[in-house]
Amino acid sequence: MRRSMITLICLGSAASIAIPATLQPLKVKTGLWQMTATIAWSGLPPQLQGLFPTDQTHNYQSCVKAEDLSSNPWAEGSDDGCAWTVVASTGTDMEVKGTGCHIGQQLGMTAEAHGKIHVVDSQDGTGSFDLTMTGNGQTVRGRASYTGKWVAPTCPAE
Repeated sequence: MRRSMITLICLGSAASIAIPATLQPLKVKTGLWQMTATIAWSGLPPQLQGLFPTDQTHNYQSCVKAEDLSSNPWAEGSDDGCAWTVVASTGTDMEVKGTGCHIGQQLGMTAEAHGKIHVVDSQDGTGSFDLTMTGNGQTVRGRASYTGKWVAPTCPAE
């Protein structure tokens, strides 16, 4: 009986470790967000430096819907084209991985992103992403920093 109890406890512990924690959607407002992104590149060969300027700021708007809160909510409007997968998420922090990103495709390169989003409050967020482009015998790395500010409960008509 004692051996059965110990086995049951061990199996229960193993099962609880194997089951990932429930992913929580981010606790931010839906609607129109104003985003600012800055990317710093390293390892750019001279022929790519003009195409990927470092520390250039890019502003865009993102229309966040309820279903976006369980993925990368600020991807829309960024033109990254990544397929996003959530690795871990609480209501205030999300870790995401992006594959098949469009950046570098015109040069025969593939790109991936891995990053974290942090919710400061329901109207403010930040994020940082590591980017890697590979192809043509080269690897280029970038670090993107984002800030987001909620601006309106509705989005302009598309």
